[in-house]
Amino acid sequence: MMAGRVHLLGICGSGMSALAQWYASKGMLVSGCDRSPSGSSIVLEESGITVIEGHDPIHVYGMDRIVFSAAIPFDHPELIAARRAGIPVLRRSEALAELTSGSTLIAIAGAHGKTTTTAMTGWILQKNGLDPTVMVGGDVRGWSGGFRPGGSIAVVEADEYDRAFLRLSPQSAAVTSIAEEHLECYGTLEALEVAFGIFLEQTLPGGSAVVPAARRELADWALRIGREVITTGPGGDIHCIRTSGSGWVQEYSVCGMNEGVLQLSGEYNLLNAGTSIALASTVGIAIQDSLLALADFPGVSRRMERIGEIDGVLLLSDYAHHPDEMKAAILGLRQIPLGRIGVVFQPHLFSRTASMAEQMGEALALADWSLVLPIYPAREEPLPGIHSGLVADAAVRCGGMSSTCSTSDLRGCIDSHDSDVIVFMGAGTVDSLCRSIAGEPE
Repeated sequence: MMAGRVHLLGICGSGMSALAQWYASKGMLVSGCDRSPSGSSIVLEESGITVIEGHDPIHVYGMDRIVFSAAIPFDHPELIAARRAGIPVLRRSEALAELTSGSTLIAIAGAHGKTTTTAMTGWILQKNGLDPTVMVGGDVRGWSGGFRPGGSIAVVEADEYDRAFLRLSPQSAAVTSIAEEHLECYGTLEALEVAFGIFLEQTLPGGSAVVPAARRELADWALRIGREVITTGPGGDIHCIRTSGSGWVQEYSVCGMNEGVLQLSGEYNLLNAGTSIALASTVGIAIQDSLLALADFPGVSRRMERIGEIDGVLLLSDYAHHPDEMKAAILGLRQIPLGRIGVVFQPHLFSRTASMAEQMGEALALADWSLVLPIYPAREEPLPGIHSGLVADAAVRCGGMSSTCSTSDLRGCIDSHDSDVIVFMGAGTVDSLCRSIAGEPE
């Protein structure tokens, strides 16, 4: 058990709230502050964690360590006060490395799918009696938000942003996919790929590296130093293939032998399942036992989460914000099928919109219609000439029906379109808009 007091800046973020719960489970007195406390503050307070609205240097006094998220600048007044007081200051990645030290660590990284794959892996281990500690960047039904307290096996989502995942020393590590993400940290796609290779290479002696068969070269250095390499997806050691299904449920086979059922649609979720089955095998769980466990996997919040209905139209919320994720999500809905699909999309980051507006538009053109909200800036300042109209225009050039829309006009814009399902898509505030609209009186 750890002792002392820890304070987290940006505590209501998905990753930070899970860290807070993990520290609390270790016996520490935990507090945190956030500029805009969200619904996760309720879960935190139920765990005995103090959540404070707003920031103030006075928060740090009497603490034994301060943890801050990537959204907090290094020159933040609370961090300056902590350093002056001689209080250890840890980035989120350093805190995660501290918490996983001494655990049998299973770490999942990748541009797309890592949240669902992490949750699936933890779910399999839980259902097979291994009592894992799990930290995931989304809420899993049946767990307390994105954290499941457990024993010495830890399953965590490993974030490549700011090279955070390179602080971990896993027993088993997986890369789900690679895309042109976080180039503000790495500079080039080639440098990002090298970082993923280093992450896999950092698996401990006797450990395992799991990679898509199409990107086996990522594990070359891990293989050279004697790590087991397991490939997934088409042509891989473990490949989940859809055999049939109706509605949200799909039936599938693994390696042409074992049969399973997944309560989630989309080919991408079968890829996630294959990676989780591979990871579970590294701690001794047979494929058939993993399939049985996944049969009642409930999914993760904001991954095609069904929020409600308005006038008979189903409202879904999805975290997709990269073009690859957007395409996979819309095509997954086409597979069900549900009828006419509308998308309310909120671009995330000015830099990403500048470099990927055309690809985002191409993805939105797969829907019957789309509305593009103003860009969610997150940690960035606006860039001249970069706006959501670039995405909508790109969708129209690709043959789609798309236009921009303000948040204040959103309900009216939605009502002017014919649809059977509307997906609120993006990594910013679009989820809260979806929930607000779903709660409006008829």
